[in-house]
Amino acid sequence: MSLDAIDAVNWSAIPNPTGSEYDDPERVADALRHLTVSTTANETGDAASLLAGSGFVCSHACMVFPAAYAATPILLDLVEHGQRPRIKDAAVGLAFDALCFSPLAYNNRVDTPYGTDVPLCCAIARHIRGRHAVLRGHGRYARKLLAEAELHWRLTIEETELQPDGTLTAVAALEGTPFPLPTEAELHVPPFTQPAEPVHIEALTADSSGAACIQLNQAPTRIIPGSTLYEAECGLREH
Repeated sequence: MSLDAIDAVNWSAIPNPTGSEYDDPERVADALRHLTVSTTANETGDAASLLAGSGFVCSHACMVFPAAYAATPILLDLVEHGQRPRIKDAAVGLAFDALCFSPLAYNNRVDTPYGTDVPLCCAIARHIRGRHAVLRGHGRYARKLLAEAELHWRLTIEETELQPDGTLTAVAALEGTPFPLPTEAELHVPPFTQPAEPVHIEALTADSSGAACIQLNQAPTRIIPGSTLYEAECGLREH
């Protein structure tokens, strides 16, 4: 299953920020294949080391590469379906590094099926949140990974109402955990062809289902249902 998922990715289309052959995304694909089929502790360790030292992350520099966005779902498949516990554990550790490390300048965003120029950490976090049940059941370190992903919140606007004082109230769906306020965010508006607009979230109320109401202290120039908000700091993360 994971091998098919690896082969389905167009690795050659993923940027290689350093231009080094050691950071070629195709090497990430090879390392994922080796990790998937590894049968001994040495084989698993060697594959994990390749991922930790090349175009997936650079562990000694705490740096993450764009290929991590495509690789993270495959690692999460291994957490769920890996043939051996050590493969599952290695996959959790690598996914944690991908989420927490910082990307190189000008390589901190990715295009996704739900929007362009999404902060890399937020896109990886959304993959992780999508495997909530799997990670909750895998152990303490996997739950720590999930908790870290929950901090990378995402708001999807459903309804808006302009207030007489120029502020804007919106009903939204919250992914992740409620966050300290006030906070700066970046607004992405469909069809996501324009740069993100900075906005200021003044208030937030949310229930356990993720239904939320937010207040922006100044109405953006353009906001429609389907627009999304991400934490501004995530869009600024660079190594």
